[in-house]
Amino acid sequence: MTVSGDMSIKEILNDFNENYAKVRKLLDEDSKNDPENEPYLSKYKAKMILFLLYESLKKLQGNDSSLEEIKLHAMLGVVLLNIGIIEMDTEELTSSEKTLTEALELLTPNASKPEIIITLLGVYNNLGILWSNRDEPEKAKTYLLQAKELYETFKCTLQMPLPIEHIVSTTGENVMGDIMMLEKAHTLTLYYLAQVYGSLKENLKSAVYCHVTLRRQLQYKDYEPIDWALNSATLSQFFAEQNGFLQSRHHLAAASTILEEYEEKLGQGEGNNDEAHLAKLETFKHRSADVARCWAKYCILLMTASKDRLMSDSSDDDALAEATTDMSDLTLEDNENICGGDVTQLIFPDVNVTKYESIIGDKFLLTYQDAREVFLNCQIWLNKAKEYYKLDTLASDYIELIQDSSQSYSLLAFFEDDDERRAKMHKRRIDMLEDLLKEINPVYYLQYCRQLWFELGEVYSDILNIKLEKLNKTKEKPTPQALKKINMLCEKSIENYDAFLNSVKDKDGKMPTKLKNDLIRPVISAYAFIGRNSMKRIAVDKATQLINVQKSYDSYQAVVDICTGDEEAALKMQEEFQLCREMANILPIKIKRLQQEIVD
Repeated sequence: MTVSGDMSIKEILNDFNENYAKVRKLLDEDSKNDPENEPYLSKYKAKMILFLLYESLKKLQGNDSSLEEIKLHAMLGVVLLNIGIIEMDTEELTSSEKTLTEALELLTPNASKPEIIITLLGVYNNLGILWSNRDEPEKAKTYLLQAKELYETFKCTLQMPLPIEHIVSTTGENVMGDIMMLEKAHTLTLYYLAQVYGSLKENLKSAVYCHVTLRRQLQYKDYEPIDWALNSATLSQFFAEQNGFLQSRHHLAAASTILEEYEEKLGQGEGNNDEAHLAKLETFKHRSADVARCWAKYCILLMTASKDRLMSDSSDDDALAEATTDMSDLTLEDNENICGGDVTQLIFPDVNVTKYESIIGDKFLLTYQDAREVFLNCQIWLNKAKEYYKLDTLASDYIELIQDSSQSYSLLAFFEDDDERRAKMHKRRIDMLEDLLKEINPVYYLQYCRQLWFELGEVYSDILNIKLEKLNKTKEKPTPQALKKINMLCEKSIENYDAFLNSVKDKDGKMPTKLKNDLIRPVISAYAFIGRNSMKRIAVDKATQLINVQKSYDSYQAVVDICTGDEEAALKMQEEFQLCREMANILPIKIKRLQQEIVD
């Protein structure tokens, strides 16, 4: 862009339009095809054009140009904003900060002008992104809240914002405002605030901002269905973890409704085998499976929360029945007025979610029948997810689905009063976990194999305890078959715990001197379980009994050795350490007595 003193306004605007169109093509289209060895090629070209535009427009400032000052500032602001974004994209954060700050100083005096508002919101938003990228969320929040306040102030003026294309129009047509650009800019502000509050660990506020962002996207029909559904389903997990099952179910139902509408549109292209359509179909199947997994997690979290409440000290049945599942017991410091401080009203009025909300409840479960309905729902969603996630193609996801299925059986068993039926539910878990272990290679999936071995150790222990409890209740002499079953359950539990522990040991079969933090609890728990279950084995003679007691002592002593040599482990597992130390002190006396009895 070259400017001479006698250039007409029309020539200035035409020159700007022509060059800005080149910039947009470079950024929006050409940059997608940049070579791998020059990933920023198009952005650097665009930046060069923008710099020339900037220099030309700066020369007009202070001159007796017939171009209105507000229009000149609007054009300069857009140029600076684009340069700042490019500098951020190309990791020149110091330059980007300087450029965006210059834009801020230029535009702020006319903040409430229709020609300035959209660009200024973009500047604030990008300063928020810049400081987030520098891991300074507090500073990012300051800029984003200024953007939010600016939007709200401008809305009160009842003016229509003017996008740059209209400001620099040379056709002479009436300039029309574009309210959607303003709303989109504000939606982005709210989205960035959600991320910032997440970084600041203000998780509830972050979740509320996420919801408001999703609600606005629906309101202004400014969303991509797959992404929207996945974001809503993901947000539902947070609400469920806060016992906000009303909000969680609503967000899942909205996600499934939006996916269903999208599927209908995809179906209209049935028979279309072009690559783009097939890619959309594949993405839809993938993300539908992910939403199904979120539904299954909802079921598991509802069953878990209900179990925890029933196991708590509260014996007040009315209190159990009336407990809230809508987060109304949570307080939100809503000094930014994002939801009026009422987190129970986080709904999407533009979506009819009745179909999916009617499938499953959102209240805490009190009876086996309540739990069974949720359990059956969980199985339906898990099976839907397994239609996409297969062991031979997406093993990690498939393994996690089987683990979720096992957990749902475990939770249902808690609500079951009949011992035999409970044992059968645990046996179902054993079958699915052992079948899975046969199919996966510990070399590639060691972490999962460890989890499966540990869980199998627990499940066999659960059935063992059910059988022992039954034996203790009856006055009749146990049958040899019953005793054999007890010993088999002990052996299988110990065998799986041993497999887990052996996977942690080094090549010489020794436990590391210091355990990784995530292994402390499972390793010590596994040794403690082996110690207890070894003593539960029923021995027919003293020699076998001695072997069992010795195995028990070795396991308890292993815990003592770990905790003695590792202060962190001792602190983390204080209670287990104390119990194991007591048993390790007592059992040598029993071992000596048995040894003496065998000799005699």
